[in-house]
Amino acid sequence: MTLLGYDGDVVRIPFSAETRANLELIFNDKFMQTYTNCNSFEEFMFSSAVIVNWDDKILVYSRSRFDTFVTEVSGFKTWDEMLHKGAEIFEAEGGEDS
Repeated sequence: MTLLGYDGDVVRIPFSAETRANLELIFNDKFMQTYTNCNSFEEFMFSSAVIVNWDDKILVYSRSRFDTFVTEVSGFKTWDEMLHKGAEIFEAEGGEDS
């Protein structure tokens, strides 16, 4: 069954101000400029706003459509791959202290 044009792979995850702040730390401008076609995470969110409502308390999106977007703007095949790489680099650089 298709829901509002989604491909049956709808993801729903809580999205707090803290989660957003953590993503902004992980996906700092250096990361975004190195690994994506975006200059900042804010630009990435704006560009993907058709797929994901980043201002909601619960993110609801089609995994396949979001992954396609990620592939189009980066060297990653999926959002999960991009997230893991960002977290790996963030941790290697010392986290919040860097």
